[in-house]
Amino acid sequence: EIIPVNFFQFRPKHKLLRNRLNFVKDYYDEIFKICKKKKIKIIINNDFEIAEKLTFDGIHLGQDDKKCSEAKKKFGDKYIVGISCSNSYKLYNEANKQNADYVAFGPVFKTHSKKKTPIDFADLLVSRKNLRLPFTLIGGINHNNFMKLQKLRPHNIAIINSFWNYRKGPVESARLFNRILEKSYNL
Repeated sequence: EIIPVNFFQFRPKHKLLRNRLNFVKDYYDEIFKICKKKKIKIIINNDFEIAEKLTFDGIHLGQDDKKCSEAKKKFGDKYIVGISCSNSYKLYNEANKQNADYVAFGPVFKTHSKKKTPIDFADLLVSRKNLRLPFTLIGGINHNNFMKLQKLRPHNIAIINSFWNYRKGPVESARLFNRILEKSYNL
């Protein structure tokens, strides 16, 4: 296994809270067991209400969600809080001031799930020198482009569609990511 998985994030996108909660509950027990066994941190996307009902290691917040400081106050200083920063160093500074544990920049490539313009690699390379928080790259990452991210040296990359919606399934997707890495590093 070449690709270490550090985090698993539940990202239910249903409009109604009860639908998001039901989605998470449907998969939670099985995923929790796997994550516990493999020492993978479980993160919930945005939902304080779901975070209060089930055990998570942390929460990921977007710009329109509650603040990092609110999450730390509600769930404790050891609770992992990640903040989406899009392509904004200003948002990064705000997350840093609020003691976020990590930030996410993206989308790094064109994607159907986010209608934003992809981030500027050159800007991020310049900003990278000043980043103190661990950062994740997200958005449009797939088998054909993820190796392009090496020069940015992210702490993590978030893979969604090219993993879960891969035509041969997520297991085969993971194997393909591993084969690409093995070939790239001559392992």
